[in-house]
Amino acid sequence: MKIFLIKSMVIFFGIFILFQLTIGTVIKNFQKEVENQFSEEKIILMKDKAREEMKKGIEKDTILNPDDAQLLGKFLNKLLKEINQN
Repeated sequence: MKIFLIKSMVIFFGIFILFQLTIGTVIKNFQKEVENQFSEEKIILMKDKAREEMKKGIEKDTILNPDDAQLLGKFLNKLLKEINQN
């Protein structure tokens, strides 16, 4: 019985170490990447970049070229029709 417990513990620790070396490192790397993408500094940087782009767009005479404006107008009209139907 004592030998069975010792062998079971050795196998359990071996499987645990193998898991940590293979799948555990992948999970840790993924978790660090997600934390990096949604860090507070990154969000503030993205907000500042969006504000700068909006200021540049306001300063321009025309934001959209005529083809894009026409396409966007048609799309918005279609959306409004669908909303009004419901």
